[in-house]
Amino acid sequence: MDQADEITLVGNGKMDAARADLLAEATAEVRSRVRRYVQEPSEPSWHDLVEALTQTYGDGEAYDLLRAMEIHTRTSLRR
Repeated sequence: MDQADEITLVGNGKMDAARADLLAEATAEVRSRVRRYVQEPSEPSWHDLVEALTQTYGDGEAYDLLRAMEIHTRTSLRR
């Protein structure tokens, strides 16, 4: 392995660590906004939650998560 390859591997390791840190921060933000919405359900807290989900997971995944929450809520209320 030459020096350029070693630099690339070290750089990728740093990038992977940075990505992991960013993902951890984003996930913590989502948890915080979920907690806020559950404690104080309101229009602004709902929009904050949706925004955090969208920023962290993207539009498609955020939609899927919200749809799953809706289905779970509706089915759990019927029991």
